[in-house]
Amino acid sequence: MTQLLPVVIRGILPDNVRATITKICAFMNAISQKVIDPDRLEALQNEVVQCLVSFELIFPPSFFNIMTHLLCHLVKEIRILGPMYLHNMFPFERYIGVLKKYVRNRACPEASIAKGYGTEEVIEFCVEFIEDLRPIGVPESRHEGRLRGKGTLGRKAITTVDNNLFRKAHFTVLQHSSLVAPYIEEHLALVRARNIGKSDAWITRHHIDTFPAWLRQHLMGNESINQQLAFLARGPSGSIATFQGYEINGYTFYTRAQDMKSTNQNSAVRVDAMGHDGTTATYYGAIEDIWELDYGPLKVPLFRCQWVRLTGGGVMIDDSGMTTVDLNKVGYSDEPFVLANDVTQVFFVKDMSSKGKKGRGPDEPKRQVVLPGKRKIVGVEDKTDEDYDQLDGQPPFTVTIDPSILLSNEDTPYSRSDHKEGTIVRRKYVP
Repeated sequence: MTQLLPVVIRGILPDNVRATITKICAFMNAISQKVIDPDRLEALQNEVVQCLVSFELIFPPSFFNIMTHLLCHLVKEIRILGPMYLHNMFPFERYIGVLKKYVRNRACPEASIAKGYGTEEVIEFCVEFIEDLRPIGVPESRHEGRLRGKGTLGRKAITTVDNNLFRKAHFTVLQHSSLVAPYIEEHLALVRARNIGKSDAWITRHHIDTFPAWLRQHLMGNESINQQLAFLARGPSGSIATFQGYEINGYTFYTRAQDMKSTNQNSAVRVDAMGHDGTTATYYGAIEDIWELDYGPLKVPLFRCQWVRLTGGGVMIDDSGMTTVDLNKVGYSDEPFVLANDVTQVFFVKDMSSKGKKGRGPDEPKRQVVLPGKRKIVGVEDKTDEDYDQLDGQPPFTVTIDPSILLSNEDTPYSRSDHKEGTIVRRKYVP
């Protein structure tokens, strides 16, 4: 709710009202994180107080009650008790619902709960010592394979693919291997020495086209190299496994074609990559194909994506800290592949405040708002709390504008004048 509400009110409310509501949503997102920087608590306290003051200038007095003003005490509660998820009431309410299901004799609910809890604990303890057990009546975990990578939908084996795409996919795997990194630098130096006067863009394209064949020939017959490096240099099998759905790192990914058949959006991705000049940039795109290259004992999943240009209005960040993209401004067709292990799932939400092209309906805006995805790793075995902390995503947005500066000092009243509602004070009756 606190992520979708700022997107919904874009373009339909005055700037000061929209900025205030967006900032209070950003505050709720910030205090809901599993890891909170203690040095930032003072700034969060100032932000929520400022938002409440702005609310008093916008909404009538009947809007405010004790629950509204309790917001200013949340930061103090976090400073004393820790992050919100440690003392939230919802997990306890859910667990109470589990305990209520143990009740078989309503005349003795406490005894039924104790017996049911003990029985379940004994069964779980015994199951750990029974190998190859398939429990009856207990469904298998839907999260199996979410971390290590597993194709889920539409597996096909294809042998005839575009040779250019096949070469780019193989180069992507080599480029991200630490074993191949020294040979990449060696080949780049060799290409520059043989093509003096060529531009950097030409050298990069020539390096991408010729490096896989050069590496295979360079390491051919060398028996002292690492076995994994030998498999990579030899190249993948000509038979490629393709999928319509893939689960990895707690995410479920679909191709864009599969997304059209699904009720959920799972094809939007984000990747943080380093450019040729050494700078890091964030790229957004949609999955077109899912490949799994076969290097013998190694299976490497790849996503072929359609990327949005970073320049020319393709990716923009507004004053609310929200990232918006124009999916029609595509680019980087020379590097369409990315390792499935490196991407992060995002969602593209229609930005109704942006006008689309002429001839399009009102529900087809020009831009999309980017919201982060949520990893589903609950119930995965062999995962500790530290592993869960590493899988936390980034906040959806950060408001960089102060809502109070959108109100002119000359037009700001000291009391409400747009309604007749007043405060009634009743004198205590003294007999």
